Amino acid sequence: LNYGVPLRAVTVQNEPEFPAPWEACSYSPKVQADFLAYHLGPQLEKDHPDIRIFMFDHNKDHIINWAKVILNPKHPSSKYVSGSSYHWYAGGMDRLLDGAVGTPNLHRMQDVMRKLNVSDDHIVFNSEACHCPYTGYAGGDPENYWARAERYAHTILADLAAGSNGWVEWNLVLDSVGGPNHLNNLCDTTILAVPHRAINGSDIPPIMDWEKSNAKKRFGPNHGDERTREELNALGFPATHLDAGLAVQPMYYYMGHISRYVRPGSRPVMGLVDNAMDGFRAFRSPGQVVAGGGMNDLARHGIELTAWPCEGSTRQQFRWNDKKHITVSGHDWLGNPTTSCVSNTFDKSFKGITLTDCLNKKEVASFDMVEAGDDGSVTFVQVNETVHRCLVLEKLKNNGGAYGPRGGAQVTYGDCNSAAALWKYSDVLGEVISELLPEGQVCMTTGWPFLQMGAFETPNGESDKTVVILNEARDAANYVLYDNDEPLISGTIPPRSIQTLLLD
Repeated sequence: LNYGVPLRAVTVQNEPEFPAPWEACSYSPKVQADFLAYHLGPQLEKDHPDIRIFMFDHNKDHIINWAKVILNPKHPSSKYVSGSSYHWYAGGMDRLLDGAVGTPNLHRMQDVMRKLNVSDDHIVFNSEACHCPYTGYAGGDPENYWARAERYAHTILADLAAGSNGWVEWNLVLDSVGGPNHLNNLCDTTILAVPHRAINGSDIPPIMDWEKSNAKKRFGPNHGDERTREELNALGFPATHLDAGLAVQPMYYYMGHISRYVRPGSRPVMGLVDNAMDGFRAFRSPGQVVAGGGMNDLARHGIELTAWPCEGSTRQQFRWNDKKHITVSGHDWLGNPTTSCVSNTFDKSFKGITLTDCLNKKEVASFDMVEAGDDGSVTFVQVNETVHRCLVLEKLKNNGGAYGPRGGAQVTYGDCNSAAALWKYSDVLGEVISELLPEGQVCMTTGWPFLQMGAFETPNGESDKTVVILNEARDAANYVLYDNDEPLISGTIPPRSIQTLLLD
């Protein structure tokens, strides 16, 4: 049968590492490589030679392992694969980490593909992303659904900078609670169907008969349905769309700041939020000691330690305490206070250190801070009887992509005698600074900074060049946009907002 839907590509299997309760089939890299080489690849080449095959289709943690097997030119699978797809999920059930981890692995992916002589037209893209559980509309907490929008924008910009060719949201439209789903896996998306809110929708029930999930029992009342049209409009759900039976959420507009202007055929170019030329920090003025930006919602278990240009924010404020722990404090999206510590090992999949709960004595690292020079440099030597190692800065593969070497270099463990182990620590400011990179100093960071950007050549867009600026802080930030040393435009970005600049 031909339904007139053009089919461009297929993946071998959704989430092949997960024997899910829904339609699924578990593969190992070798099994998928063999299936590609001796079954799916030859059959599609014979019957549908125009259809591409993408490998993997799972999370960033293991994409390198799969690439080394399936894209290896010594295995016949490699000649049938035109692309690699991945998902944004962190794995496990901590959904606040979705979209927050794994970017360094995308840089490694680019490096691995070069070493394997993979074709330049090999596509790497995010094939699935969504926030779970429940929806922003039904949950009703503006803090939550705004943070979800910010997370989308952050991850899209970071992935594109790391070499990804595209980014796909899982769902086009869902109902108000995140269904239907035959296994009650209720998740969020950018647009929700709420026909009962339409001007002529008074006879339509809030929940259709085909929605079998008991969302009220699991999550409580649907707060979006409890609110008036005017209340929802004030909270970021435009009334004009509600009148048509659609709840268009902030995620839609955050994505639109990128997708409407960074059109197919665009290319990311070097762009990074840096310190002001006079050394000022974006969120802390000279002479001040209080870090700005508002609460650090990344000071939590599982977040990667990275390094970025110093912005003077709470995401870059660490304390070496009397227990010899390196701590960082904040709140999570749900408003719960958090104090996390540097863990005593690095993540085996991501190769960098992640934060852990300070109450978890088995995972928390202790450090001696040892003077290492007349310039104020120190090393953080892990207190461990069997291993002599220090906190070190690990350079990104792929030279950091469009963000460059300073755009998210990893913090991990390594040789205490290397230059990468040298830091400058300010107990007053809470900054932990590395001067390893010739491009400039960087500050230890929980995840990523509040203020971010993406720069693109956009030949098929509304302008030749497009710059997207994202501010996750609760403070406004002033900026000057430079092209090399030439200032182009100055401006201010309000708190919790996103801007798109179109430049000819």
